[in-house]
Order: sequence, then C-alpha cells, then structure tokens
Amino acid sequence: MNVDGITLHSITKELQQILTGGQISKIYQLNHRSLYFRIFNDTGSHHLVITLDDAPRVYITNHMPATPDIPTGLCMFLRKYYENGRVAAIQQLHLDRLIEISVDVLDTRGQVVTRKIHIELMGKYSNVIFTENGIILEALIKTTKGKQAVRTIYPKEPYDFPPNFMRMNPFDFSAQELADIMTVDTHIPLGKWMLKRFNGMSTIVLDELSLRAGCSLEKNVSEMSPADIFTWCRSIETFGYELNDVKGAYVYVRDNRDILFPLLLKSLVKYPHRYYESIEEYLSEYEHTHRSLNSEQDELKKKVLKLIEKQKRKIKRIALEMKETDKMDTYKLYGDLLMIYAYMKRDHESSITITNLLSETQEPITISLNPAYSMTDNANRYYKRYTKMRNRVQISQKLHAENKEYLDYLSSLDYALDNTTDKHELVDIKAEMLKMGLIKATSKNKLRKEFSQNIVTIKTDGLEIWIGHNNRQNDFLTFKKAHPYDLWFHAKDTPGSHVILACHRVEPTEHQILVAAQLAAYHSKARTSSKVDVDCTLCRHVKKPAHAAPGFVIFEKQTTYVVEPRDWSKTAN
Repeated sequence: MNVDGITLHSITKELQQILTGGQISKIYQLNHRSLYFRIFNDTGSHHLVITLDDAPRVYITNHMPATPDIPTGLCMFLRKYYENGRVAAIQQLHLDRLIEISVDVLDTRGQVVTRKIHIELMGKYSNVIFTENGIILEALIKTTKGKQAVRTIYPKEPYDFPPNFMRMNPFDFSAQELADIMTVDTHIPLGKWMLKRFNGMSTIVLDELSLRAGCSLEKNVSEMSPADIFTWCRSIETFGYELNDVKGAYVYVRDNRDILFPLLLKSLVKYPHRYYESIEEYLSEYEHTHRSLNSEQDELKKKVLKLIEKQKRKIKRIALEMKETDKMDTYKLYGDLLMIYAYMKRDHESSITITNLLSETQEPITISLNPAYSMTDNANRYYKRYTKMRNRVQISQKLHAENKEYLDYLSSLDYALDNTTDKHELVDIKAEMLKMGLIKATSKNKLRKEFSQNIVTIKTDGLEIWIGHNNRQNDFLTFKKAHPYDLWFHAKDTPGSHVILACHRVEPTEHQILVAAQLAAYHSKARTSSKVDVDCTLCRHVKKPAHAAPGFVIFEKQTTYVVEPRDWSKTAN
C-alpha cells in the first residue's frame, strides 16, 4: 500500500475532523516501530495507531489493539510528557509525507506548553519524533549523522526537517506561474524535474498527469514547446482543483498490490478498484487484514515459526533415515542365502554368485562379501544389518508420528497467534508456551493458571455456537463446557478452532449444522480456500490422550462436511 503526499493530505483532513480538541488519555508502545494513543473527545474514544512497518501509516482503528504488559522506557516517557495533553492542531507540512500534531500540556509549573509529534512516513526512513521548542525530546528511532543517516535524531538535539522538505507545493501556483518556473534547469527529463522541485509528485500522480496532458515524462523540459509546457501546467492546476474538498478515496489493485488515492484516476481505472467514503475506513480494514503484531506477540510468533522450521527439518531427516531402510529385506535375503550356501568353499573372494533358491524364478544373484570372514560370518553380518534397520524402522516410525504430532501442535499455536486480538488471549497463549517449555519463565513472566473465558458465542435459530481462539480455550470448550451430546466441529487436517454446537437438548436442523461447519472452516488456516472439509462428531466421541499437548484430541464416528468458509458473527441470529 502506498501513501504519497496527496493521499496523506486527505488523511490529515480526516484526522483533523476526528481528533482535534481531544485529550490523550492513554499511550502504549506496541512494538519497536508502532505507537498507540487513545484520544477522548466529545464524540467518544478514538484509537490512533502510528506504525512504521512495511507500509508506514497513521490510522484510527475501531478497537484497542493488544498491548504489552510491561511498558517500555519510551512509553513511560511519553506518558509523562504527553498523556492528558490536548490535541491542539494537526497539519501536513508542504504537501510532504510529514504530519505535525501539536499537543498542549501542563508542565510542572502549571503552565501550558506546546509539544509536537512529527510523524514522518517516508518508507524505510520513517520515524516518529517528539519535540518541544524545536528540540528533540525523544524519537521512536534514534540515529546519529553518518554514512547511514543524513541527520541526527537524538534527545536534546535540534530537530531538522527531512531532506528535500523545502520542495514546493505545486497546487499553490497557477498554470502561468508554473510555466514561468519551468524555464530553469531544463536539461533534465520532465518527470525528474517535477520530483526535484515539488512535493506530492509520486509516480502515480506523474503517470496520471502525463496521460491527461499527453506529455512524455522522459522528454527533457528544454525540448518541450511553450504550448506543451502550458498544457502540462494547466493539467496540474486542474488536478489541484479536483483535490479541493475531495472526500473518501479509491483503492486500485495492480499486481496484487493496493494503490490508495483520493481521486478516480484515468491511468488506473482499467484495474479493479473500489471506493471508500473515508480513507480511515480503508486503513482500518487494511489493519484488520495486515495488522502489525505488538512486540510480545511478534516475539512469540517468531519463536513459534523458528520451532516449526526446526521441526520440519527434523521430520525430513527422519524420513531420509527411513528411506535408507529400503534395503532391509535385501540384507535378510543375503543372510538367508549365505546360510544355505555356507557349505561352499571359497578362496577369499570379495563376492559370490549363487542361485536364489528363495525366489520362484531362481535367478542368479551376486552378493558382496568380506574376504576376511567366512560365509557364516558374512551371513551374520547381513543379519545384523537387517536387525539394525528393522529396529530403525520401528523407532523412526514412532519418532515420525511423535514429531508430526508436535508439528501440528506448533501449527495450532501459530494459528492462535495469527488470530489473537485480545490481550487476555495472548496471555493464555504465553502461559501455554511456558507450560510446554517453549519459553523460559522469569520473575516477570509467571505461569498463569487461569485463562480467558471470553469465549466467542454466536446464536443461530436459538442455539448457541461456541468458538475457541486458542488451545486452552479449545480444551475448556470440548472437555468442560460442552455437553457430551453437543456436536463438535473442526476443520479436517488443518489447525483451527474447536467449534461446539450446543444442541444436546434438541435435534439440530441442517441449517444449524451448516452454520457451525462453516464457522469451523472460517476459524481455521484453510479460511481462504473455496471449500473446506470439516469433521463433525458428538463431544463424547472426542478424547484427549494422556500427556497430549494442549488442543490435541482424537475422535471417532465423525461425519465430514464439505463447506464454504463463512463468518456468521454478523449475520447469525
């Protein structure tokens, strides 16, 4: 997703309407590149998130994201200097990818001071910097001037705007004024000339202007006629008029990538696109589908993914060892034949060719020998190889099954972390990982015996459907909350939630069973598939083996439904 200067201008206007005058009531640092502000005003509480991940953005989400239990040093600093402050102003500077939020707070002397939050959304150079009177108080990412940074971002240092900040806003000029400016430094291509002097000129905007004006971006400005220059400048002026009082935005999908822009663009209209009445609506949807994990959740997910890769390598190694046992039966045959022909005399040959008496066709067979041993000793050596490989097969099969079961458990943890939106659910998963020895316990990280019982409940035609969001909830639902004659659903052969249809008092209808099966498909890793196999059986037929990992069950007498994944949380009644 792209956020250029023009799109950010529309985002800024929406933020102004929603947040100006609000009070900052809570601050969290979600991870090393994300911040959360809860802002309260006369319209209610608003959840502002600033994230500098692979798609740097600032947006208002519909719910409070999962937050770390222990605040960072930066978080404590921001709470001291910005919490309870009033959002006095929000503005974009020079149509650049820079938002400045002014916050009025009371200092220790009881006087009102204005502190600023500079949000720089500039790709890998993005940052959030906090200043007072032009001096840096803190920053999300600190840098010192050198080969990797062109300016110093550090507490007590003067705040310098990003390089090229003083480029102009092209929409501040008339067409004639722009044409007059285009008489300077004209020996470079038109596209580069615009990027060098003006903010807001992304490749998307330049391609649109090029299409409207009929001018090539590769052509040098000096080679353009006065009529072409004026046509180009007139298209810029008209484009600026169209941006006045624009509301909402269009999202174009090109090469499986979302392109966000406030206007309907002729250069992109051929691609699939959709309209949103507000940019914040799209950004909130984007956050839901591409949400950034908080630091603790991110750390746990990286740990689980690392263990999954390790487990896959281990299973692959066991499979290779099992493949090496393909010659097991051949070694037994060699031993049997050498015992049959043990009476034969030989002169220390390295091999012997004999008739295979144990075969129906009795074809000749050549067997390698160790010249230092007798026929009987060579036979015993082959028997020893056979026994070793037979034992290896038995052990490897057991190890393969155990490691496959453990891999399935890790995959279920990965699924639970992907679908965790509540802080208490994250604590449940962390407690489970502590119990399983996947992470180390510390004085700040004690095992939580209780767990979140905030079970997702959906009603369909009067019956309740319960959905577990992690392994601890799954075990609680299946073995404690559910009645033995309730129906149990789970997506087949893929990590997912245990879904219970509470129907022990009545006979469920086909529609109720369909809803439960579709929910089980939706709450699984196969959610994006068009059709999913879902197993269904009575809860009394679901068992948990002794010493099994959380969430692992075995079941019988199941019926398999093939359904389309569907979220009934908003449509079921």
